[in-house]
Amino acid sequence: MMKKGLIAMKTSMVSVLALLGCAGAALAFPGPDVIVGDCSGISNYGSVGTTPNRIFAYAVGTTSCNAGTQPLMWVANTNQHPVIAQNFYRFRMVNGAGQFEHIGGGHLKHGYTALQQTLCFSDCQPTGGTTLGVHCSDPYVSSLNGTQTRLGPRDDINPYNGFYNMPWTSRGTANSSVINRRLQVLEVDIDPNMNNNANLNAIYICEGQYVAPDDAISGNGTNNASWRRITRGGTTSNWTFNVTSTTVREQAAIFAWPTLESGVTIETLVVPGEEQYRGTMHVAYKVTPIAGGMYHYEYMVHNQTSHIGANSFTVNFPSGGQTSCIDTVNVGFRDIFYHSMEPYDGTDWAGTKTSSGYQWVGPTFATAPNGNALRWSTSYSFRFDSNRPPVMGTGTIGLFRTGGSMSVNILVPDTCACPDPDINCDGAVNGVDVEVAEAVVGGDMTDFCGTDADLNGDGAVNGNDVEYQELRVGGAPC
Repeated sequence: MMKKGLIAMKTSMVSVLALLGCAGAALAFPGPDVIVGDCSGISNYGSVGTTPNRIFAYAVGTTSCNAGTQPLMWVANTNQHPVIAQNFYRFRMVNGAGQFEHIGGGHLKHGYTALQQTLCFSDCQPTGGTTLGVHCSDPYVSSLNGTQTRLGPRDDINPYNGFYNMPWTSRGTANSSVINRRLQVLEVDIDPNMNNNANLNAIYICEGQYVAPDDAISGNGTNNASWRRITRGGTTSNWTFNVTSTTVREQAAIFAWPTLESGVTIETLVVPGEEQYRGTMHVAYKVTPIAGGMYHYEYMVHNQTSHIGANSFTVNFPSGGQTSCIDTVNVGFRDIFYHSMEPYDGTDWAGTKTSSGYQWVGPTFATAPNGNALRWSTSYSFRFDSNRPPVMGTGTIGLFRTGGSMSVNILVPDTCACPDPDINCDGAVNGVDVEVAEAVVGGDMTDFCGTDADLNGDGAVNGNDVEYQELRVGGAPC
């Protein structure tokens, strides 16, 4: 059982980190500061394909606000205007534990004219259509954000500094199908009759995120995403979505998870090498006791504004104890699928348990620059069930473009206690203990005072236990 104090500590951390993740209307640095003031509506475009493999298309309306101290550039047909990412997320309970997943994204809406309205502030200082005035707002309804001819691929954009080439890359015919370039979601992720009805009571979230060059180089790119709950409607012939509740401003969708499930902790990280403009990632995690004395470990890594990106995630086992006793079963990995002629390979990261942790690893930039990396405005989920209870430890995120890594505090499975190397209980640790280990492996328990002949905890009694005992007698740690 997890200690009550640990649960209380985690809950308080969620509150503090959630406040830190939401900047409210507070400006980080002088200059333009575009935020999403409202996720205003959802356009539903139907689907292509046949059940159970249909793909549905949507668009999220977004109203931007300039919370900064200077006008924001908004010049069409140049690389000095914002681009808008749109995403869907889903929360659901599976076998007694919560799962929060990124289930869909699409190409980017390119801004073309800025109106000068007053959604977020009453003191709009209007300029012209080529800039968004200080404290002014500009609405793009969902139908505009779903206009296929104005959608360009995400890989054009460097989210860290906001740079992109113009004209943007045009991949294929914009309106070749109703789903092309738009926010796409798999049927299996929204149909309540699929996944053993796990989607029946699922909760859905939409997210909008802006990237603008002058906002980014002012250091104000970390508050450019907002989220809102949406409700599923329609029927199997056409699953639709509509907005509900109110938009939570200046928080990426990952911050919706703690509002849907208690005990979720979120850590905010600035990526090494991207300190100047604060290339940002988030890590969220939750551990849930489940049936059979097991624990479900759920993690999400979100890349908000890092161009470097990530290509691995490792849950590190604590040092100082045996790790071979840690079971990791029902292992899962979830990313989003690429579409509309995006150049990226979608091969899942390979999951492997090692003596020091559980790791999911994708390709390196050097070997596969278009490999499956965690790129901006995207979240990947990682999970497993374990027989071991949680303790505070660390996770490691591998950095895609630059190599290296960064560490994050998370809950991890605890190790097992090391057996006393004095396995004949004569008060001394010496060669006799190695001889006893050899006898134990041979089946002779006469001089063995321990309770488990599997000395190294690997589930088998064999020569490996003798080698382990030799190391322990020589002074090696567990």
